[in-house]
Amino acid sequence: MAELVFVLADFPSPQEPAGRDGHAPDGRPRLPLLETLLARARVVPLDPDWRGWLARRAAGTGLAPATLAATVAAAWEQAGAPRHAGGQVWLATPVHYFAGLDSVHLHPAGLLRLDRAEQHRLVADFERVFADSGWKLTTLGRRELLLRGPAAAASGADPALFAGNDPSPGLPAGAGGAALRGLGAEIEMWLYEHPLNLERRDRGELPVTTLWLWGSMRHSGAATLDVASSNGARPAQLLGQDTYAEALWRLQGEGIQALPESLDAVRLATDVDHIVLYPVLQPEGLSSALQAFEQRWLHGALRALRQRRVSRLRLLVGPRGYSLSWPQLARIWRARAPWWETLAETTS
Repeated sequence: MAELVFVLADFPSPQEPAGRDGHAPDGRPRLPLLETLLARARVVPLDPDWRGWLARRAAGTGLAPATLAATVAAAWEQAGAPRHAGGQVWLATPVHYFAGLDSVHLHPAGLLRLDRAEQHRLVADFERVFADSGWKLTTLGRRELLLRGPAAAASGADPALFAGNDPSPGLPAGAGGAALRGLGAEIEMWLYEHPLNLERRDRGELPVTTLWLWGSMRHSGAATLDVASSNGARPAQLLGQDTYAEALWRLQGEGIQALPESLDAVRLATDVDHIVLYPVLQPEGLSSALQAFEQRWLHGALRALRQRRVSRLRLLVGPRGYSLSWPQLARIWRARAPWWETLAETTS
């Protein structure tokens, strides 16, 4: 019987502690279904995170290179994009910073998804401004662009971890970190009064402060999960958007589907796993995104598990996986903690 896997994509690190009355200071609502799953599921560490779990599941193809950015580059080159010899490649995510009380912060909705025309404008202008620099920017038509350049032992962390927070701990580190951070500063100056940003401001959209350079450090594909869904043991349908996840599926010769409004629109098959990439960095905020997830997805998923239409639910959040089978639903003695407390432990 197939599994149903939910990935809370782009889950940020915790920002505020819970209050003593069980309510978060910002009035976040309790989510009983999510808290039930978190309380009764078996918790397993992922290596290094949910993307590593996906890589391990796809490892039977033998096609995924060692870094996130190299995997993405290989997938688009396989699909006919131009090949570039030598050097190194990074994911380049457009982001927006804002000034906090005492430091610069990455905006809570600051991982920006530019349309194709905007990306092509940036790529063309980057080629003009950074001509003969050794750096080349490429558009994929996805949220992330690709940056190629001289080999350097440096990479930033996943920018989603710093949404709403000081981004400095996630900036490029490693032996070549200073050079990559210097390039980021040059990109920030280039974009400061860029015509594209002036147009975005006029439309009430967040301007692009800089390109966040990441995904170029060695990425393990191992995950210490029970192996029911590893190594491509069973076909899987991927629903949602993530540049790296799509790259893994492209390398397997598979496509992905757009994320529907709810689980009701998904036809669950007994021989095909379904992996749902659910975005939590939404304009309405994290609490609203998780409320919608509980109402539109988790309610139907728990019903499918009780009716034995799926063998297992998995919830992947950052570096942890929560695995819930039908017998584990009977663990009624496990007290439900507020979801923000459990997930703060997950992502800290």
